[in-house]
Amino acid sequence: MSGQKEAFFNEKNEGMLQRVLYSDICRRMGGDLSERQAERLIKTVKHYMGEVYRVKGESTTVGVMNKEVLQVVLPDYMMYMERTARSSGRSVISDIEVGPGAASAEPVIAGAITDGGRMDLDTAFSKLQSSRQQGVQKPPAPTDFRISLQNEGPVPMDVFERIKQDRQDEAIRQTALVTSGGQGQGQGAYTPASGQGAYAAATDNYARSRRRAEEESEAAFAEAERRQLESRAAASRQSQASLPEPPDMRGLILGNTQNLDRARQTYEEPAVPTRQQMIITREPSTIEYKETELNLFVYSGDRDWASTSASAETRYNFSVAFNPNNTATRLRLTPASTAKFRNIVRIELVKAIMPGESLDSVVTRTYNGSSFAYDAPYNMNILSFPYIQLRIPELDTNTYGTNLGLNASFGVLQYDANWVYDTSNDMARGYFAMIPKFLKSQKVYSPTPLTTLQRLSFRFERPDGSLLSAVPDTLDIAQIRSSKELIASASMPYGYDSAVEATTSAAYYCIVTTNYFNTYTVSKGDRILMQNFAWSVAPTGPLVNQIAELTNHLTTSSGFIVVDTGCFVTGALTLGANKQGYCNCIVVRGKFSDPTTGSVNTITLGNTADASAGTPAVGSLTAFLSTTSLGIGRLLNQSHQVQIALRVITRDLDSTSVIRPDNL
Repeated sequence: MSGQKEAFFNEKNEGMLQRVLYSDICRRMGGDLSERQAERLIKTVKHYMGEVYRVKGESTTVGVMNKEVLQVVLPDYMMYMERTARSSGRSVISDIEVGPGAASAEPVIAGAITDGGRMDLDTAFSKLQSSRQQGVQKPPAPTDFRISLQNEGPVPMDVFERIKQDRQDEAIRQTALVTSGGQGQGQGAYTPASGQGAYAAATDNYARSRRRAEEESEAAFAEAERRQLESRAAASRQSQASLPEPPDMRGLILGNTQNLDRARQTYEEPAVPTRQQMIITREPSTIEYKETELNLFVYSGDRDWASTSASAETRYNFSVAFNPNNTATRLRLTPASTAKFRNIVRIELVKAIMPGESLDSVVTRTYNGSSFAYDAPYNMNILSFPYIQLRIPELDTNTYGTNLGLNASFGVLQYDANWVYDTSNDMARGYFAMIPKFLKSQKVYSPTPLTTLQRLSFRFERPDGSLLSAVPDTLDIAQIRSSKELIASASMPYGYDSAVEATTSAAYYCIVTTNYFNTYTVSKGDRILMQNFAWSVAPTGPLVNQIAELTNHLTTSSGFIVVDTGCFVTGALTLGANKQGYCNCIVVRGKFSDPTTGSVNTITLGNTADASAGTPAVGSLTAFLSTTSLGIGRLLNQSHQVQIALRVITRDLDSTSVIRPDNL
């Protein structure tokens, strides 16, 4: 109960009681209180707060005790005001009711109270009774609940207390009428039960009048709103006949009805609840893009090397077209990429894989006292240079230096790694990985991406700007010679072996080139590819099938491993290079039977039925090869090709920004 005591006697609760009583007394007196009267009111409130708490503080709430204080202080203070006025000789009309706080109690004539000392009790009582018999006082008007539009007005708490007090005054007034009627007419004394019934009836009457006032206010507001909308619609129809009539806003509240229904609306859940599908659609304000990294590998061996018109291109100087419709017109080879890159924002050089072949030939000579011996022991490959330059004219450059070669280069390549064949062949040098180490070799297209790539040209250069090597990696074939015309000896292990070679097929064939080539251009262990054969003299008779089968064998897509190289002069083969380190003959393997069957012999070429004789055809294939040259025929060293790795970054539409998920 200590908490209840603190709540009752705190400054906030005491100030509230003082404000309520002060406002009510000022209203009754018709003016403000003086300083002395205000101090008396404060003392009276403190006194009765202590008395009320002493009597009811342990058994009731703060609200009930506040009510008791208001009911006791008001009549006591009004009596104090009457005594003050009587002692000063002024005539004051008091508003003290029968009960505390009643709004419509009968006024007491100050003159009668002033003459109370000269008037006996019976006379005063008779005058009071006669004043009450004059008629029933008119009930007070209903309280106006409308909010004032002016800034000044009563405090909401004061209005609430006044309304509450008016209700209590109405109940007390009804109780007083019943009491006075019973005493005047002799119908018995006043009972508490009859007072409670009158109080309940007055409360119900007050509630009904308030609800009726609210209904009338709402109906008037709705009617005014309807008239305003109708006037707007009429004005709009007159000014713009084509515009539709605005909707009746009453439908938001009334629905299809024209009047407000004061009945309580009830809503019931349907028997089978339905859920409407909600679709979330994202509409971005701007289109979003994403960058896609693509890897592009360019292989120099895919160029059109078999055509005589493309002989100018080498592994170190060639071009590639980017057109998926660019198909081969002669052979399967085409210098084109099937990819069509679009919206390119950046192209980067990653690395180049280059052969370890010798770029220059250095010949040495020794003398043993009777003769001279020549040799080319040095392999002058790309590691003979501090770096090599890659020029791509279509991508401009982002490298600058002290010479024109650097200013035109797209990237400067340095050694990174190498690997060689897993054999004991000292002629096989393997490959080198060359990268733009610690450098940024790229072309950026900003702010507008490049639409597409049409063509790229690649040129590998030495530090002085000259071509890395002008030696071609393709050779024209002059003849195909058979090992059957060679005599086997210690210096010529690739001669004729009758125990192995068939009548029309040899164990080895010598590919004689039109021009001599560096011994490092094509060496032992390299893989060569031959294409586009056409003989200067067309074969006839049984040789047609033999030459056709030999051509298919030599132009196979898998290529041949180089067995040896040498010089073929006047029908004789000499292994090794000449005194300048050059050769003109490449030895390759012939066509053998399936070795899994245990056979060690070659296959007889052209062993098919002749249409004219009807017997197996046997012709002199070796004689035809030794006397007939090739009109067209080219070979490519696949082991000495270059591969270039590029990274192409394209800009594509980001589909995740326009995804439209459906929420069930």
